[in-house]
Amino acid sequence: MKRLLSIVLPILVIVAALAAAKLIKANKPEPFSRPPTKTSLLVDVVELQPSDYPVIIRSQGTVQPTISNTLVPEVAGSVVAVGPSFVVGGQFNKGDVLIEIDRRDYDIALTQAKANLAQADAQLEEQSALAARAAADWQSLGRRGTPSALTLREPQLAASKANRDAAKAQVQKADLDLQRTRLVAPYSGIVSSRSVDPGQFVSRGNPVGQIHALESVDVRLPLSSRQIAYLDTQSGAEVELSATIGVVQQAWIGQLIRVEGVDAATQQLNVIAQVANPYDLGAGGDSFQPLRVGQYVSARVAGQVLPDVFVIPRAALREEREVLIMNSDNRIERRAVTVAWSDDEEAAISAGLEQGDMLVTTPLSTVSDGTPVEVVGESNPKPEQKQGLN
Repeated sequence: MKRLLSIVLPILVIVAALAAAKLIKANKPEPFSRPPTKTSLLVDVVELQPSDYPVIIRSQGTVQPTISNTLVPEVAGSVVAVGPSFVVGGQFNKGDVLIEIDRRDYDIALTQAKANLAQADAQLEEQSALAARAAADWQSLGRRGTPSALTLREPQLAASKANRDAAKAQVQKADLDLQRTRLVAPYSGIVSSRSVDPGQFVSRGNPVGQIHALESVDVRLPLSSRQIAYLDTQSGAEVELSATIGVVQQAWIGQLIRVEGVDAATQQLNVIAQVANPYDLGAGGDSFQPLRVGQYVSARVAGQVLPDVFVIPRAALREEREVLIMNSDNRIERRAVTVAWSDDEEAAISAGLEQGDMLVTTPLSTVSDGTPVEVVGESNPKPEQKQGLN
């Protein structure tokens, strides 16, 4: 009996399990199906309008003096005085005495030259009188013919005149050397460097300092070949220079005055911008700072005007050749464009866009044509309601 139960019982369990599985399968619930949800990207858009776009060319440069001179004494001697403004950074006016050299030796030389001139004048007068007497004697003796030059003392008279002229030249030179003991400022300016002190002996031709003029400064600006194409070199374009001094942004207005050659190493064209009166503190109020030599500045040069282009944010331009447009069905359209000009902030598009196009300005890393989009803040945007760019 036990043996029979051990055989039949497992069979009954298996049969019951199969019957239960069949029953469960026959009564399984139907799966609930949800309708597919529509997903759209949220984007910002702007309506495009054509306009004339003045190209702004950006560059950087270092301020340099328009006029700069090395002070070199033309006479030798000991320095007896240095002007109070002849210090590094000191400002001076035209005609100010910057350095005085001991003039005593040159006073003596001028006195000697004047004495030699007086002697030469006396000798000339004496020879003139002797020549006149010789001519009178020739006539009083009743001699015929023309007297010789030697008889009339013409060689002696010519020698006396030459001596007098040489003595006069020595006086002029001695007077000029005396004037050169004072180094006078040829213009109003600033001292860049100084290498002399009172009591120091200076030699002729040995530099004693460097100065530059106050009336203007120059900035050499390198431009790339692409920037050169949009530069109007004939118009004297306006240049805005700027720099941050402390926490204040300072700006100065200059003018493009000339174009230099192309640098062989960088293949960049150098243009020169000039700023007049860079130290005029009254030009910009109490907080204005002068444009100093050696200062590094950024520059914005007015270039050509591009007519009827679409100006878009630089970030909306993808791979320098396409943009994203939201069409009338609120779907993405990738549009190839022609870029006439671009910088770090803006791009001017000359072809590929039309008036009224809705430009997507939201950065999208990967997107395909036909992707549905919604404008931020609107559930059912209408393109014609978008505001245009100014």
